Amino acid sequence: MKKENIKYKALTAIRYLGDGFFYPFFALYLVSRGLLEAKIGFILSISPLLAIILNPIYAKICNKIKTTKITLGIISILEGLMILLIGFSSDFYFITGLAILMAIFGACHYGLMDSLLAIYCDNSKQNYSGFRLFGSASYIIATAVGGYVCKLVSYQVAFGVSFLLFTISGILYLLLKDIHIEEEHVQNKKDSTDYKVVLTNKRFIFFMFFYGLMLALIFTNSNFLGTYLETRGVDSDGYGLVFSYFVAVELVTLLILNKINKKVSPYILLIISAFTLAIRILVCYLYAPVWLVIATSGLRGIGYGIMLHVSYQYIIDLVGEDKATKGIMLCTLVYAILLFIFNNVNGNLIEAYGYKSYFLINFIASCVLLLYSFLIPLLNKKKEEVTEEQIEK
Repeated sequence: MKKENIKYKALTAIRYLGDGFFYPFFALYLVSRGLLEAKIGFILSISPLLAIILNPIYAKICNKIKTTKITLGIISILEGLMILLIGFSSDFYFITGLAILMAIFGACHYGLMDSLLAIYCDNSKQNYSGFRLFGSASYIIATAVGGYVCKLVSYQVAFGVSFLLFTISGILYLLLKDIHIEEEHVQNKKDSTDYKVVLTNKRFIFFMFFYGLMLALIFTNSNFLGTYLETRGVDSDGYGLVFSYFVAVELVTLLILNKINKKVSPYILLIISAFTLAIRILVCYLYAPVWLVIATSGLRGIGYGIMLHVSYQYIIDLVGEDKATKGIMLCTLVYAILLFIFNNVNGNLIEAYGYKSYFLINFIASCVLLLYSFLIPLLNKKKEEVTEEQIEK
């Protein structure tokens, strides 16, 4: 168990280290190639669009733990190769083609990776956040160092490091042992592979849309934060430090939540997560001083850290361990659909009307999400009341 824990922690750390040398700087790289926000938004929307198409395919392929590990190992290496090639491309259409290939291999990666890690943690009676914090720690290093590498050396070197780390993580996937799911969780084969079983769970459906909207708003605003800060005088090295700052806040959040574990209601945490998102976007909309925009960007770390701590274990509690991959992949699908819409709309919105209108519309969406978060505990309370009535009868 101890050796296997080390493997999962190393895998998480290395995978996110590689991610941190590329994805936070992808939009800035596109700006350096002379692309405007609408085209940048289009390229950034390729991954969530293909995630919509590929999600059910990957879910069907990865119906066993062994298959999931092999698939993740292969696509991680291929995704890294596309990242390397993008660093030596300047033509919009060529970059778009490589982005499509990169998305084919990477669009569903974290949904599968999170389901694998969540199942391992649940099966070994450990907290998901206790492993995921290694990814956050790596991101702090990668974004801080990557920003300086991009500015002082080149984007190509940073992307090359990303390729190397993705290759190592791909090999690590293949070294993981199989996870033996306890018999009490295993139902008949049809139930464990049929999406209809998951989609009949009303509480899961309700949470699925909250999850999708929450993560879509978090990441679409992260995608354009670098370009926004650049208009206010913050270069790639400065943005790298900003990114590492709010990931550091995310790490601290995960450490705290891992310590207190179930002492705080997950419903309260979800409300806090939605609230931090609304405040962060509001500060940007008001065009507050740059130092305040940067300071409040740390709220992203709190909100996303909460989602990482709560979401995957909550999904397992709702649908069961044997259907966890299906549940997580469905949540990822909804998130991908919304992110595709937001990236395209936001890119065109910024180019046509500027950042002021962009932040206003996103703030309204975040307020809707905040109201939505208050309904989650109410729905679960009704479910608990129904269950108690059935027990009494």
